Amino acid sequence: MNVPVGDYEQGQAANIAFHRWAGDFFGAATWLDLATGHELSGAVGITFNGTNSATDYSTGTEFHAEFASIQHFSKQFDLGLVGYFYDQLTGDSGSGAKLGPFKGGVAALGGTLGYIFMAGQTPISTRVKVYREFDVTNRLEGTAAFFTVAVPMSAAAPSPPAAGKAVITK
Repeated sequence: MNVPVGDYEQGQAANIAFHRWAGDFFGAATWLDLATGHELSGAVGITFNGTNSATDYSTGTEFHAEFASIQHFSKQFDLGLVGYFYDQLTGDSGSGAKLGPFKGGVAALGGTLGYIFMAGQTPISTRVKVYREFDVTNRLEGTAAFFTVAVPMSAAAPSPPAAGKAVITK
C-alpha cells in the first residue's frame, strides 16, 4: 500500500513521494530442493494507482512479474539468473498527463550472487543483482545493479542444556 506523504510544491526540484494512494496485490512462491541446492522463485502482481490531487495525474494500472533461478553451492554461497517484466496495462490520465496515456513497459535479465556470513551469532545475508533491460517502451533503458544486506531482528542462540543433562550430537 502506498500512502500519499510529503509536501508537494510546483517547481520544486525534488518531489520524491508519489503523492497518491496505490495498492499492490501480488503472489509469490519459492521451490527449493535441499538435496541439489536448486531454487526457483517467482512473483506476479498488479498495482492499482490513485490520482495525485495536486497535479490531477493518474498513473495507469501496472502488471509486474519477477523470477529467480538460483543454485546454492553451500549454506553460504549461491549464484543464479534473475529477471523481471513490467507492463503498464492502462494509460495515464487526468489534466496533468500532458504526454497522453504514455504506457510504459520493460523486460530485464541478469545475474545474482548471494553470500551469508556470521557476525558473532548473527547471520548476515548479502546479495548483488545486476539486470540488463531490453524491449523498453516509454521508460529510461539501461543496466541496473542492486546490493542488499539483510540482518535478522533477532538471532537467538541455542539454549544450553539443563544441568545434569547429556547432549547428543550427530
